[in-house]
Amino acid sequence: YPHFFLQPAGINLRNKRLIMFIVQLVMFGMGTQMSVSDFIGVVKMPKAVFIGITCQFTIMPLVGYTIAKAIGFPPEVAAGIILIGSCSSGLASNVMTHMAGANLALSVTLTAIAQLIAPVMTPLWMKILASEFVEVNFLNMMFNIILMVVLPIIAALIYNWLRKDRLKRLH
Repeated sequence: YPHFFLQPAGINLRNKRLIMFIVQLVMFGMGTQMSVSDFIGVVKMPKAVFIGITCQFTIMPLVGYTIAKAIGFPPEVAAGIILIGSCSSGLASNVMTHMAGANLALSVTLTAIAQLIAPVMTPLWMKILASEFVEVNFLNMMFNIILMVVLPIIAALIYNWLRKDRLKRLH
């Protein structure tokens, strides 16, 4: 019953601009929880970051593709599963890492780096793996990921830098 979710309270959620704004707002919120120091982990543990990013952007998309092919989903569902596998991790993985008592600095660094390389890696995997199911426009997808992910995070990092202690009320 998707119609129940497409217009809750009379708000048309099919509006692409509204969805783009909501995603940008969420990514800005995630970015306000990050700082430039989150990227320092690359220098402190480059091998672990390289292994984590490599696994995230190889194992996950390939598992998504394998599941989509093995089960024989319709093309749109198969492409969706591959897309989920091709997307970078988010804030939830950091929360789970914290709750597990694992290496939170590594998790935060992986999230930060993954968000920055997602505009290339996600469309690349979609072009390689999902194009047999649906048409994939690499440049359009890359541009949209930059608009939805990278720009709001950069804006949030700038906000954090400007905020320091002066804008606590706004935060």
